Amino acid sequence: MGNIELDLTSARMVDGVSEIDIRCILANVEITVPPDVRVICDGDAIGGNFEVVKIGKVDPPPADAPTVRINGTAYLGSVTVKVQGYVGPGWKDKLKAWTQANS
Repeated sequence: MGNIELDLTSARMVDGVSEIDIRCILANVEITVPPDVRVICDGDAIGGNFEVVKIGKVDPPPADAPTVRINGTAYLGSVTVKVQGYVGPGWKDKLKAWTQANS
């Protein structure tokens, strides 16, 4: 029982396919990848989930983009692959821009 967070947003990806094998038992695995990487998720879940979630604006990666293939099984656990796209300005930035525009 535990939690693992793997952040690949600053990792240098090589051309071709990189593979990650996961066996998740009563745990939570969260992998974050940048939007310019193609993700192939070949996982099974038994009493849990194995999913890809897109956060923010995520355009399709180019045809020659590096690929990350995630294989494995989640037993009573969760494996989530997050594709971190562009997230717009927060409410503080919007309020600041609005006050500057109206003053």
